[in-house]
Amino acid sequence: MNETLDWPNPPAGPKDSILAIGVVSVNYSRLEFALTCMFATITGSSLKFASILVPKISNQFRTELMRKMLPTKDWPEDVRDKCDHFIKGFWTLAENRNLLMHSSMIASTQKATTLYKTTKQGNTELCRVSLPELQRVADDMMTYFNYGLHLSNMINFELLGIKPREGDFAYFAWPDKPPLPILLEYSSDPLPGW
Repeated sequence: MNETLDWPNPPAGPKDSILAIGVVSVNYSRLEFALTCMFATITGSSLKFASILVPKISNQFRTELMRKMLPTKDWPEDVRDKCDHFIKGFWTLAENRNLLMHSSMIASTQKATTLYKTTKQGNTELCRVSLPELQRVADDMMTYFNYGLHLSNMINFELLGIKPREGDFAYFAWPDKPPLPILLEYSSDPLPGW
């Protein structure tokens, strides 16, 4: 028996979808690092302090603090706009991650993967998502990881006068805003074809 090909047994769902959800998990950890860098930059805290605080507070509180501090910064409007764009993108990606990590998968051989979860109100919600949609969530997380690091470093080096240390990512231009990610849609209404 080839354990790689036969695992998991019984199948948990389409293997490509399971792989994509695994990449979402890994890329979200990367994205949280970029969030920590952006949090430190926007709030004016050290990266060490942000690294201790950020894991202890909710995404809602993280983004709320960043949004409240952003208008206090004497930065060019386009830089504040890029920061706000990162916060919006992070929020959507964090919601997608939470939906995916707290869902069960219906094992099937369909092209679309069906996920379901029970809400705090006791309702069951379903989402039918294609492999390209799952891959897009993972890819968007990597895009926002890169965008957040790039933006944080540009603010630190160009606006705050922090000197890069050996090994720091060196950027020479401000990043372009990536497209905003799309929120996965869960519904308590029956899915078509059910």
